[in-house]
Amino acid sequence: MLSVRIDSDSLESIKERAAARDMTVQEYVVTTLQRDEFTERYKEAVLETFELYGDVLAEADLADDAPPRTQADAA
Repeated sequence: MLSVRIDSDSLESIKERAAARDMTVQEYVVTTLQRDEFTERYKEAVLETFELYGDVLAEADLADDAPPRTQADAA
């Protein structure tokens, strides 16, 4: 359970946004918090991945920019 004091204008804004999405205020707030948390965790995961595999990822990215190989190229 979470209890938050919020001014009436902000609460009305949240109610309107929740209603526009056919959600309760609680559903809207929880979904918004989860989305924000996911965004932060995703950013951290991407940065950690680049720290660990940066060189490999850069090489793979360069390889992706190369024209596709054909069977003739392989021969």
